[in-house]
Amino acid sequence: MKSIRSYLAFDFETSGLEPHCDRIIQVGLCTVSDGEVRDRQSWLVRQDVRIDPEATRVHGINAEDIRARGIPPQESLSRLLEAMRGAATCIGHNIHRFDVKFLRAESRRLGISPPDVHNFVDTAALFKGWKLGMPKGPGESHQDYANRILSVRAFGLKYSVEACVQALGIRSDTRGLHSAGQDAYLTHLIFRALQETL
Repeated sequence: MKSIRSYLAFDFETSGLEPHCDRIIQVGLCTVSDGEVRDRQSWLVRQDVRIDPEATRVHGINAEDIRARGIPPQESLSRLLEAMRGAATCIGHNIHRFDVKFLRAESRRLGISPPDVHNFVDTAALFKGWKLGMPKGPGESHQDYANRILSVRAFGLKYSVEACVQALGIRSDTRGLHSAGQDAYLTHLIFRALQETL
């Protein structure tokens, strides 16, 4: 695998699991340049949407939080897309099965063209592919690779952020999991460890 040392790691927390009716309510970014973390950001998004109680149990965000401290969706998406445009590469964990769908839905709702995500790198797919001995094929986009690998049934193989951190021996505080900012940072650590391993 070709070494990538500059990238933007991103993560979303959402009001639920369905992109057509749920919304992005928190964005986390971790900007890495030449292998070093240069910036970490996260913000809440003030969406007019009900937050599923099960989602709140996972990430701890409720309607009062986003009303009191969230920024408008248009501002959030503009800030996110500007960061993505300025990045050499974008990475995330399980993004092609989850975050990208929310990004596209949010872009459609706000009338903004979504970014080209074909070469967004998915660390969940990289980890699972490594464990299964299934590398990315020549000319295969990162999106196609992620969809191929993540559709393979592999009973007992866990590839959540927490599972990857543990399996790769990453020494980092995993408190704050399911906070978009912390998950974006942990995704960076997973990607760095996978590049060293692969």
